[in-house]
Amino acid sequence: MFKKRSEIFDGNFVYFLILGLFIVIRIISATFSLSGVVGYVLNFVIQVGLMLCLSLFLFSFLRKQKLKQTLDMYGFHKINFKAVLLSVLIGVLVYFATIFVATFFSAILKLLGYEKTSGSVMQSYPVWLLILELIFTCVLPGICEEVANRGMVLSVYKKSGAKKAILLSGLLFGLMHLNIEQFFYATIIGFFFGFVVLLTDSIYPTMIMHFTNNAVSTLMGFSLFHNLPIGTAINNFLNSFASGNPVVSIILIFALIITIVFLLMFLTLQLFKQTRVQKLTKMANDIMKSELRKEIMGDLVEEEKKDVDNIEFTKEILGSKRIFNVNFKNLPILGGNLYKPTFKDNIFLYVNLFMSALITIFTFIWGIL
Repeated sequence: MFKKRSEIFDGNFVYFLILGLFIVIRIISATFSLSGVVGYVLNFVIQVGLMLCLSLFLFSFLRKQKLKQTLDMYGFHKINFKAVLLSVLIGVLVYFATIFVATFFSAILKLLGYEKTSGSVMQSYPVWLLILELIFTCVLPGICEEVANRGMVLSVYKKSGAKKAILLSGLLFGLMHLNIEQFFYATIIGFFFGFVVLLTDSIYPTMIMHFTNNAVSTLMGFSLFHNLPIGTAINNFLNSFASGNPVVSIILIFALIITIVFLLMFLTLQLFKQTRVQKLTKMANDIMKSELRKEIMGDLVEEEKKDVDNIEFTKEILGSKRIFNVNFKNLPILGGNLYKPTFKDNIFLYVNLFMSALITIFTFIWGIL
């Protein structure tokens, strides 16, 4: 039955293994209250062992392709330094947007009767622990979770259209947290990150954004614990929206959200120019230079047309003028020829959605995990 498997089927199957093993580890960890060194080891196993290795090596094995092909498929395409800086700035904005989104949905959950289970209170927060937190909650998730979600899931669904790829990768990313509180803002972040990967044709920007978002959160926690000026000032600023006249607070929060959204739109556009636009411009220039070299060498043709992969090139000679047209078609972000997944392709997708949604609902009812 499964001799001829599609990329979508293999991607969903690998994600099923990742999610299933992740759930088992989370249940064991919650049951026996595993923390400290054991907690970090389990975190490493989940991030590196499951999300990174299975997404890369098992998927490559199932598709019978080299690791290099898989990395290229997942969007491991170089970006310039300006794109790195823009990704960091966007990551900081994502952090603040996340706070407001999380606060909004937390208020709704509270009205519905949800009560968060109290976690353990830290007695001390030394610098070495901050470094560990930056590694295990910022660096590893920024790389490994992006490979599993924006790498594997997004890439296998690209042929089904940008909207479907963004929707499914974002939804699975939100549900993967197995927590009703994190589900809402993680899903929204997942949608945005999926859009960024398709827009830039690279997974590196979202890795940087993911790391930056988590890092700012971690540094804020460290700063507040030690009453450092920066963390205290930012926290007081954010808390000021919750105090005073409720109507004024809502108006100010709404205005701040609108400002953040516009900044995100502006910076994302700049990121697009520094990544995909630069790449396509270089490709177009290379094609034109190649054709001009042919002319100089005597290969002069009145009109020439060629179609290589997703590039359509036409050249016309009008007197002494040379007119070049380079069109890029069927880019993933624009759509192209869409593949319609079959029930067989999506069978493990349905299982993944059901499993993760069920546990997420359980966290709402019982406050577990």
